Amino acid sequence: MPELTDTTFKRIAEIARARWGLSLSEKKIPLVANRLTSHLRKQGGGTIDDFMKRMERNPSEEDMLLFFDLLSTNVTSFFRDPAHFAFLERELYVPLVRGTLAVPGRRLRLWSAACSTGAEPYSLAMQALELLPAEARFDIKILATDLSNKALAACREATYTETQLTGLSPERRARFLTKVTTPEGVKWRVKDEVRKLVEVKRQNLMEPFQGFGPFDVVFLRNVMIYFDRDTREALVRRMGSVVRAGGYLAVGSAETLSGLDVPFRPAAASIYVR
Repeated sequence: MPELTDTTFKRIAEIARARWGLSLSEKKIPLVANRLTSHLRKQGGGTIDDFMKRMERNPSEEDMLLFFDLLSTNVTSFFRDPAHFAFLERELYVPLVRGTLAVPGRRLRLWSAACSTGAEPYSLAMQALELLPAEARFDIKILATDLSNKALAACREATYTETQLTGLSPERRARFLTKVTTPEGVKWRVKDEVRKLVEVKRQNLMEPFQGFGPFDVVFLRNVMIYFDRDTREALVRRMGSVVRAGGYLAVGSAETLSGLDVPFRPAAASIYVR
């Protein structure tokens, strides 16, 4: 069985930090070893050291994205952290509807900055459809980005198993999803009225945000737990350049901007205003 030595793990951690900002502590050694071992077994064998030599020699972009997929975890659910959605309803949508019903084409832009398999951006789209009346003719777009090719493919497919619908009420399921039969069994597909609001793109958060913003809301949730302090601060400062004044940045419930020199102030639990 392939073994992951301390030296090889350090090489992995250096690549992960340089390319994707990931901070891999030694606690991650068993997880990384299991994932690489499983991948090598599927590929017919080989050692982790040989795999790393290929990654360090002259890897293609596809090779590196595969490597990222092996190191990252995509955990998501519909309407995760309901307090964030309640905040948006109270502080964004209610004032928006009351104040701009007579303004056709009001522009609203949201960004799910680590969209995973799509539950988050589609939740944002569902909420917008629920709370913004059609007669107001709002111009709504939701950008969904991730680095993982596997996650982005699932987001674009927008088809989920029964167990992936945790957090989605029966009423929302009936309104926004359609039951479909696939070779893997019965699944649920997000309807076109929701999907058409969402644009799916690949974006490395360590790279410049070219052509992005300004956004009214950015969800950057459960991402910074993988970053060290300097990486978090640099990322949030760059987020400040694409969030409009008065716009909101939501982070994970276990994350905080406390102690960081960034252009945001607290607005609610794990939500900040520009």
